Amino acid sequence: MPPFASKPVNPSSFTVSLRRQPFLFFGLPFLATTVCASFALSHFTQTRYDYRDTKVQSVSKEEELGMRKDRRRIDVREEYYRMRATGDIGESDDYENVRVGRLPGQAEWGELPVAKKD
Repeated sequence: MPPFASKPVNPSSFTVSLRRQPFLFFGLPFLATTVCASFALSHFTQTRYDYRDTKVQSVSKEEELGMRKDRRRIDVREEYYRMRATGDIGESDDYENVRVGRLPGQAEWGELPVAKKD
């Protein structure tokens, strides 16, 4: 007589169906978790952006000038003519054109030298 009695294993119908269809045991919980997590994360992300919008507000230049009492409106043409009159911009002669050195064998208008085949 063997030390342990030999008993045949009778798997239940539920165990057999799980072995035949592993999607029910592995795939379905994975997909359910992924879908639920995406909904939860979208809710948390929206809450984060709503909270940030209450704290941070961008102010345009026009609104900033409207907030300060001592500021005046800026007109681009007026500023241009004012800077031309004071000499801040315009035709000044305080620069010098300097020619850039060329590579050996390079033509005057920038074509690269072509390697000659022997």
